Order: sequence, then structure tokens, then C-alpha cells
Amino acid sequence: MPPKRKRSGDSQNADESKHYAYLTPSVRRVPEKTIKAKWSTLPEPVQDKVRDLFHSLERPVIVRQQNEKKRIEAQSAVNAVVRNLGRRLPRMPFPPITKDSNFDYESALDEHRSLEANLATMKDSIDLLKAEIAKEEALLAEEKKSLQEMDKNAKRAEAERKRQTKNEHPVLRQLDELPQIADQTYEFSLLDTTGSQTGLDELDADPAIQKLMNQLHGHLQSMQSNTAPMAGLSEAITRSQAALDHYSTPND
Repeated sequence: MPPKRKRSGDSQNADESKHYAYLTPSVRRVPEKTIKAKWSTLPEPVQDKVRDLFHSLERPVIVRQQNEKKRIEAQSAVNAVVRNLGRRLPRMPFPPITKDSNFDYESALDEHRSLEANLATMKDSIDLLKAEIAKEEALLAEEKKSLQEMDKNAKRAEAERKRQTKNEHPVLRQLDELPQIADQTYEFSLLDTTGSQTGLDELDADPAIQKLMNQLHGHLQSMQSNTAPMAGLSEAITRSQAALDHYSTPND
């Protein structure tokens, strides 16, 4: 089936929903002191352009009137205004940034279009920057959330370590508290444990130590059973080596 044609109303609504950048008139109030100090009159060539601009405004006003009498009255009124402005023009102050193109209609339109294009570009750039800022803020929020989660995990790990340390056997706790110094030799000797807080009797009474000793005893018995068949292996190897040496020695 051929594609359906879009209705003109839909395209018109789509065009109306777009926001175009355009210049709007604004009123700026300039102090009289600034006008007297910084503004100046126009050069003679520019004044001629302004007079031509005044005269170009006469024709639309006159042509708009259909009645001959009203047309003559409108022409007289416009001529009076133009003459009055023409007499005041040499004494009129203008801003220092005034250019010849300001009084050329086509040049003014071109400059207006250029300014609107620049405005549209700047608005697009601002929108892109806002989108990037929103993206970075979202990433920052995620990183803050991850940091808070890591902080919670660290606190839980520290609490678990303290709990395990609290349940640790006193002997192991004393070993953990010993200073760890590298490349240092220790001498071990049997001490009198009569006045010690933790003696052998206390260790024997500890179920955890008793269980550990039983496991160690079982491992030792298993190792002894595994190495029993090899008890005479070393002696047999020595005898075999001696016999080989005897036969390999040449007879004198």
C-alpha cells in the first residue's frame, strides 16, 4: 500500500511546536549624562543616508490612502515630520557604535539574520551543556551512592572483625598482640607455668584445644601409616649402591 500522506494540520502543529531563536525588541534607558559625555553627531555621509531613509518612508504612507484628499493631507504631514527631523539631524547625538549599515535596510536585515543564527547556535550549545551537566550530576550521584555502600561494608567488616576477635582464644589473642619484626630470631624455652594465667591444665580443659589435638594426633598417625612401608628403603638403597660400586671397580 502506498504511504499515507501527512495531513497539513499535523505538519503545521509540528512546526508550531518548534522553538526558534529570534530577536525581540527591548528598551534600554540611557542616562542623560552618558549621552552628553559619550554620544556624538553623525558624519555628513551618514546623515545623507538617514535623510534618504526618512524620504523612503513617505511613499508607503501616501500610497496607503485611497482618498486623494487624505493622500494630500498625509503627504503634507509626513513632509513636515521629515523636514523637522532633517533640521534636527545635525544636532542629534548617536551612540558611538553607530555604523553606516544601521541605516541601510538590507544590511540591517542581513545583520538581524546573522544575530539570530548566532543566537540559535548559542542556545543549542547551552542545551548541550545542560545535558552534559545533568549527565555528570547523575554519575556523581551514582559514585556517592557507591561510596556510601563501600563505607557501610567497611563498617560491617570492622564490626565482624571485632566480634571474631572477642571470641578468639586468649592464647591466640596473645600471639596476635606480639610485635611482628622481620629478620628477628626468637629463642624458645620452657618456663615455669605455675603462676601463669593459662596453664596446660587449662588448655586440656578447653574443648577447642582438645579437638585440635585430636585432629593433629590423627594426622600424625596417618602419616606414620603411610611411611611405614618405606622404613627399610633407605638401607636397601645403601646396600644396592655398595654392590654396584663393588662390581664396577676394575680388578687389579
